[in-house]
Amino acid sequence: MPNRSLDTFLFDPEKSKKLDWGMRFRIISGIARGLQYVHEDSQLKIIHRDLKASNVLLDMDLNPKISDFSLARLFEQDQTKDVTSRIVGTFGYMAPEYAMRGQIVTGRRNCGFYNSEQSVDLLALIWEHWTNRRTLEIVDPFLGSFSEDQILTCVHVGLLCVQQSPIDRPRMSTVNAILGTDTPFLQIPSKPAFCIQDISSDLETRETVSGPTLKPAVVSATEVSFIEPEPR
Repeated sequence: MPNRSLDTFLFDPEKSKKLDWGMRFRIISGIARGLQYVHEDSQLKIIHRDLKASNVLLDMDLNPKISDFSLARLFEQDQTKDVTSRIVGTFGYMAPEYAMRGQIVTGRRNCGFYNSEQSVDLLALIWEHWTNRRTLEIVDPFLGSFSEDQILTCVHVGLLCVQQSPIDRPRMSTVNAILGTDTPFLQIPSKPAFCIQDISSDLETRETVSGPTLKPAVVSATEVSFIEPEPR
């Protein structure tokens, strides 16, 4: 792709200025539509298992394209579970119950990693600001003008997608419906599962984290793993 991947823009001080809020919201919506297709609408359901900014490519017009399906799992149309003996993906972008117990549940976004005196990871930082009603303080300073309502909706949806219990997370079709509504009705999120903190105490095999970059990992599970593409 001519514009490489999303992370080359987000993590570059100069290139990130090119992504105004309108463009970022379009990228968010495009990724969500892509996930809805592979999770729910495709003839073969696909679980990506390594969705992160570096695996979202941008075309000439900065339209997002989900890439790198090397770790993906395929499911038949009526299949709801599969069994695997390995946990694969990138720490910080896995659902916590999958990284700790080998379970995948669809309908969520990837979480990031953040270093600060207050919060160990990005998810903890966002939750801290959300509960203190200071969400807009964590907006990218290079963003310029933006829609406060859209940003608050995106953060709200993100928190719903990383709830501790999988049944509390929305399907991607629900996420897309919310993103396409001017005045969405949203349930109040509970404290999310902090993936970095939870995983670090449960995994026997870990990868070294350096700055914002998290390395792919293949972890041997000590018990049978269940992959569930259908429920939330």
